[in-house]
This record gives sequence, C-alpha cells and structure tokens, in this order.
Amino acid sequence: MTWKFRFFLIILIPVASFSQSPEEDKVKLKSALDWLDSKLNYIYYDNVGEQWWNNTFYVNENNEVTIKHIVSKRPNTANIKDKTYTIRRFRIQDINPNSLKITDIKETRGRIVKGQMLELRTYSFQEAIHKTINNRRASSTSFLFLSFPESLIDSVSNYAEIVKSKLHEAITASTQIYASDHETDSKTIINILNGSFKSVGGAEWKATKVSQYVLKVEYKDERLEYFGYDPNEKNFYLINISDKGVIEKRFLLGSERQIKISSDNTNETFTFETPNSFVYNGETYFRE
Repeated sequence: MTWKFRFFLIILIPVASFSQSPEEDKVKLKSALDWLDSKLNYIYYDNVGEQWWNNTFYVNENNEVTIKHIVSKRPNTANIKDKTYTIRRFRIQDINPNSLKITDIKETRGRIVKGQMLELRTYSFQEAIHKTINNRRASSTSFLFLSFPESLIDSVSNYAEIVKSKLHEAITASTQIYASDHETDSKTIINILNGSFKSVGGAEWKATKVSQYVLKVEYKDERLEYFGYDPNEKNFYLINISDKGVIEKRFLLGSERQIKISSDNTNETFTFETPNSFVYNGETYFRE
C-alpha cells in the first residue's frame, strides 16, 4: 500500500436476517451503524484534480448521520488552511433502501473518482439531506453519492456491496413497526398504503385516499381497485373493477407481532414492515 492511500479496515461478513422484535431490531441497528461509523472513514487521491479527499462518517444517538468531505492539496489536513469542508446531514430513516445503487465509474470526475459509486436517495425526493460548505448553509438535496476509489476496491473485495448491505440493514431496522391494538393497526395500514410504491420487480401500487377508510388504487392497464376497512365487520377488503366484472377479496388482521392481513379464500397477504414499505404476496413494495 503506497503513501498515497491510507485505509485500515476489518471486514465482517454481513448476515441477512429479519428480526421481528423491537429488542432484536435495536441490536441489528446498533451493529450496522457501529460498522458504518467505524469503517466509512478513508482518504483517497484525485489524480485529475491533483487533490486529496478525506471522507468521514458519524452517527449520533438519534440516528442522524453526518458525512464530511474535506478536500485539500495534501493528505494530512490537520494544519492546512487551504481546504474545503462539505458536510451533509440526514436521518438514516429518511433514506429509501430501494434507492441504494452501485455504479462502476470509469473515469475520475472531481470527488467521484475512478472505481465505484454508491447512490442514496430520500423518499419522494424530499430535500432531507442538508448540506453546508465551510460552515455556510448550502442547498439541501434528495440524493447523496459516496465514492469508493479503485485502491479501496482492490484491497477489500465487495466493499461497496457491504456498505450498501449495512446501510439497508440500518434503514430497515430503524423504521420497523409492530402490531398494537386493532384500531391503531387499521389506521396504520390505510396510512401506509396511501401513496405511490414500486416493487423490486417493477410492479406498482398507486393509491389515493377517497375517505377515512377507503383508498382508490389505479394501474397503468386501466384496472381500478378499492382498498378499504370495514369498521362494522372489522375486516379489510380489496375490490377489483374491470370489464370482467367486480371481484371482492376480504382480509382479516392477524394477531402476530407484525402487522399482517390475510385472506382465507385466496391465501393473499399484506405484511407491513415500515411506514414506507409493505409486502404483498411475497413482493416488497417501497414508497417512491
């Protein structure tokens, strides 16, 4: 390893698992954030602009992330006056885990150097990533890019993928929701399903609230559905209206730790994991 790159890293292989209790999710969240807090600190060189980038990552007790980029002409910035600080702050739960994307970078462009880049975006493109430059407030954004230079990738196999996995783990664990009482869970379900979602496989769910307990769901193929809650029968329904007629499915709220509704007739299920995602028949949908 040359003097142009200093990086000390111990890799722990991430284990994919889904915990279903607040206590387990707290442990998972702390583990993921501790990993990011200790491993996303590195220095790299931009040989086009002939300058050094010092990247630091910090998470506080409220799960608020601070990412600092310091650029200067020398790797050791401690006693250099000619340097620029760019600081970005955001809440981990504001990042859409479905937006995490790795791109191969073929040539250096400023802070984004040859190697790999990890993209993060907020839900609904909210400008929730707040930026300052040399302690002066700059425009907030809905996106953030992390650059991983070739020298780092060569020394640590699948480093960008591990960072992506840990971020996904932290976001999911920090936003998990759990079953409460029937009335509260019913309102939670309606609130979660209201909005625009897209699944990993590309399926869409776009719903708008038409009354306290009813959502109108529209599709590109002109299908029309109504999802709602019947407070008298204390169950949910999904009504499909098409040129073939009207099909109604009924769902009952389960008594599990997770918020889940199931149909006995069709074996279809909705599982609600976070305020911004749900699983419908095994496919996960994320709020756009």
